[in-house]
Amino acid sequence: MHQTSCPGFCNSAWRRAEDLLAANGTEHHLTPAWGRPVQCDVCVGRARQQLTELPELIAGIHLESLYGSRPTMSAVRSGSGDAPSWPGQAARMVTEMLLEGMEELAADVLIQRRIWQDDDNARTEGVTEGARFTNCLQILLAHLDWMMQHHPAASEPHDRGNANPGAQIRGWHGMAQRFTKAHPQHDVRRPAPCPRCKGPYLAESRDLRLAGDRPYIECRDPDCQRILTAAEYDEYVKGLAAGISRAA
Repeated sequence: MHQTSCPGFCNSAWRRAEDLLAANGTEHHLTPAWGRPVQCDVCVGRARQQLTELPELIAGIHLESLYGSRPTMSAVRSGSGDAPSWPGQAARMVTEMLLEGMEELAADVLIQRRIWQDDDNARTEGVTEGARFTNCLQILLAHLDWMMQHHPAASEPHDRGNANPGAQIRGWHGMAQRFTKAHPQHDVRRPAPCPRCKGPYLAESRDLRLAGDRPYIECRDPDCQRILTAAEYDEYVKGLAAGISRAA
């Protein structure tokens, strides 16, 4: 029986290796995850988990839209490239993008499955935003198995930006995570020791940023917590380098 490699993110490394093999003959020993029949069980389970996590993430975005203080546009870019002009605007933009994408996919699924004749049934006048999100999530969860295996775009690779339902869900979840900072973040370490405690704990701040989007440098030792501006850190490193040169 013919097997199809899963188009999900799980096979990104295998697809890159296959591209290199086709381009210049570079051999590899990677094996793909196989679809069941199109996308693998792991990718289907991941999409289901991401959908179930979206309500909590969307609630966090909603709180930012109510009480926001002009956050950095790390999860979304406006068409003009301008920064948000009022507190909570970035959160509203992310919310609208998520809802638009979810409603579009939900309507597409219902039309593809001949439950709706067209998208005229998608009228939302007078329906609260929360109810619209809930309705979309119910539709997408109910039809997830069909979407991942039988949607016309189900076989398109996730890592190339397309209409694959699994890729769309992954994109929404990632956008919401980035905006709420709910995803794991890796420290950007700095090599110089902390000027206060002398420990190797200096890293770029995940939250504090200067004009020009340069991060503060902070000590992650809970007993120290020294904070430096980027300029102060640069001067500190210059002083260390000068001291080493003199000693040499």
